[in-house]
Amino acid sequence: MDNYEINILRRGGNWKKVKPGDLTIDEINKESKEEYELNDMVLQQDILTYVNKVDSIITKIEALETEKNKLKDELKICEDEFLMKKKLAEDEIDKISQEKEIIEKTINVIKNLKSF
Repeated sequence: MDNYEINILRRGGNWKKVKPGDLTIDEINKESKEEYELNDMVLQQDILTYVNKVDSIITKIEALETEKNKLKDELKICEDEFLMKKKLAEDEIDKISQEKEIIEKTINVIKNLKSF
């Protein structure tokens, strides 16, 4: 009757075959506990790795957001420059238009004087 094995289901879902004389229940429990602690430690390390990865991604996104805001500020400066140049050009066009009107009126006066 010493030729039999006991199948023990571990917490991780694995089966362990034990012969009656091999290990005591306390040793089996100790092995199972050590295996569970090892699995738990690996799981915590995996979680920590992902937390660190997420933190790294967040840091990169924040850096990109800061760079984006700097670029928007630069665009605002360029826009203000173009708006100022546009205003100056419009003022110059108005000035030239007024000058043109004065010249046309003068030409008309000269023509009228010539036909007199």
